[in-house]
Amino acid sequence: MTGGAGFLGSHVVDALLKAGDDVVVVDDLSTGDRANLDPRAELRIADIADLSALQRELGSRRIDAVVHCAAKTKVVESMTKKDLYERVIVGGTRNVIETTRRLGASIVVNISTGGAIYGETPICADENVPVDPQSNYGRFKAAAEKLVELSDLRAVTLRLANIYGPRQRTDLEGGVIAIFLGCWKRGEPITLFGDGSYERDFVYVADVVEAVLAALAGTYAGIFNIGTGIATSVNELVSAFSMILGPPPSVRQAPARPAEVLRACVNPTKAAREGLWRPTTALAEGLRRTAAAEGVLLA
Repeated sequence: MTGGAGFLGSHVVDALLKAGDDVVVVDDLSTGDRANLDPRAELRIADIADLSALQRELGSRRIDAVVHCAAKTKVVESMTKKDLYERVIVGGTRNVIETTRRLGASIVVNISTGGAIYGETPICADENVPVDPQSNYGRFKAAAEKLVELSDLRAVTLRLANIYGPRQRTDLEGGVIAIFLGCWKRGEPITLFGDGSYERDFVYVADVVEAVLAALAGTYAGIFNIGTGIATSVNELVSAFSMILGPPPSVRQAPARPAEVLRACVNPTKAAREGLWRPTTALAEGLRRTAAAEGVLLA
């Protein structure tokens, strides 16, 4: 598994270990954390963009399947560090596919993005909507999807909505729930950009883990959206948090951020129709579980 010491990756590792699987994690720990990893998982430290290092760390062991979570994920940063993002996302994915094939695995589950690939979605985007990435991050994730699709492996790409839950970092983009929760916990003001009308599709991490496990266990192939199909504004998110934690310490207004996507939402109907997955955790329940796991007192 690549990126297994990160937010989503470590939750997937936990689920695989619980199911009795042996798990090898490849992570360069640039954003992942050893503390996220169950010690039963074997950690190999390597940059997926360095093919020789990747293959040296994995040796000649045999593996059954690969979950590919590793990536650079900051949309704004990708615009100023194009070469780095292309090297890790596109080059790294190419290396993972080559290594997956060499070690005998027959399936790769590729973790991709919904919001950064579809762009503005006035109607929640299904998988047939032409991709319209506005950032280098989105463009390189789209290129990585093609590499996975064109490989001779059974490939499942999961385009995730805005994932949230325990262990999420507050310094990476897309983590507004983690950021707000930290403010509530520390008694600091939350910051609202613009009028707070930006909308996102928030999907709970445990639900996403179920999608990954289903992709590994089944005979599925292709691209699937993994989200709720519900667009929630930042203002609505604050209201939902207030119901659980009480009102925020204070609210600080800030100018709208340039080039911010106003509405990002994915339609998960295909995953449900084909029997792969459907969301089960409502936002209020997911927020409650996340707050409890992070030690924030409920109202």
